[in-house]
Amino acid sequence: MRIRVITTAYLFEKRKQQHIARGYRIEDERPIPVNGFCSFVAVSEIPDSDGVRDLVAQPLDGVLR
Repeated sequence: MRIRVITTAYLFEKRKQQHIARGYRIEDERPIPVNGFCSFVAVSEIPDSDGVRDLVAQPLDGVLR
């Protein structure tokens, strides 16, 4: 899964460290602010056993039973 994180310049490093701590890999850093905002792409690999279908089915199983 890839998400683009857009944040203010003064929170850029903090947000990046938060995503690293959660296990994301950081790509495409844009630390120079444009209109006051910086960005980066946080990438997390979902293992085959934890596919999107399984992730969606887990909450639904609890509600439907």
